[in-house]
Amino acid sequence: MGRCLFPDCKQNHKFPELFCANIFKIDLQLFADPERTEKPTPRRRRKAREEGQVAVSRELNMAVSFLVGTVVMRFIMQRLIDFSISGSIPFLFLDDFDTLDKISSRVYQMFKDVLLMLIVLFFSLAISSVVVGALQTRFLLSFKPLKADLKRINPIEGFKRMFSTRSLFELAKSIFKMIIVGYVAYTVIRPKFNSFSLYSDIEVGNSMKFVFDIAYEVMLKCSIALLVLAIVDYFYQRWEFEKSIRMTKQELKEEYREVEGSPEVKRRQREIMARLSRGRMLQQVPQADVVITNPTHIAVALKYDPDEMEAPVVLAKGMDEIAQKIIEIARQNNIPIVQNPEVARQLYKMTDIGEQIPAGLYRAVAEILAYVYSLR
Repeated sequence: MGRCLFPDCKQNHKFPELFCANIFKIDLQLFADPERTEKPTPRRRRKAREEGQVAVSRELNMAVSFLVGTVVMRFIMQRLIDFSISGSIPFLFLDDFDTLDKISSRVYQMFKDVLLMLIVLFFSLAISSVVVGALQTRFLLSFKPLKADLKRINPIEGFKRMFSTRSLFELAKSIFKMIIVGYVAYTVIRPKFNSFSLYSDIEVGNSMKFVFDIAYEVMLKCSIALLVLAIVDYFYQRWEFEKSIRMTKQELKEEYREVEGSPEVKRRQREIMARLSRGRMLQQVPQADVVITNPTHIAVALKYDPDEMEAPVVLAKGMDEIAQKIIEIARQNNIPIVQNPEVARQLYKMTDIGEQIPAGLYRAVAEILAYVYSLR
């Protein structure tokens, strides 16, 4: 037993010259995904779409293109055979090739029609792939995924992708596709395997048609099988996408703060609005006819104009410091101050600034106003 070579290790080991495993601990939580348990918000979906993140199945694009190409091949197959035979026969007989111009003309005639058929084939494949991709992404066009991102070369993220559910699914899908293609090709070719030797003695056109028919059958059945697999993959990609854009509780809180504003900022805004409203309220106190108090904790300023108002209106009200401020302004402007605790409390509770007093307080307020008018 001996002390480990590393000073940070406090344990005794049988072989201290060996590296201590305690020094090289790996935190497996680095490879764990955060708790994304919350459904994505519309804002989260919109941001993901702006960044080019949508549910797309490349298998569906490939399967549809493969099926379209197979169908197009069926229509142009016979013409390709005819063009190939008619164009190659003169070369086999070496007929009428005494000048370079005639050779060039014959080569052009031979490949012109074949090239036209291939253009039709490739164009149909491209159109089908673009249409299927556009339908899956709902015609999204984004260049953000093409931007350089250093996070893509992060080794931790790379390990997570290597051992993720998606990687396992892709591996299983590739193996399953190979099995399907091999099985379909075997079931089609196996019954006709003995017939291949018979076509060595017949015309080239019939031999080529026989081979093309077998190829078409293999391609058609494989494309249908791959299309079924692609439909399954499409729903898996949608499920994987929904899982990838889920949010944590912390992300929900942060988004709420971004949209609604943080509680601290909102509280500060309310304080500023209350201060501005209080300032406007105090500016109306000099216009009051009377201030009713309780005697110092509550103050309510009333105004009554018989020609314009059906009942007295509350211009200002407040408690404690605000009440003291109302009383101070009233004294500075020689506004009568009447102490009536019961009426002051009811006015403070039952009315808001700018409202008329309730009918239940008409009599009590009328007596106070009559007293004020008598003082004048």
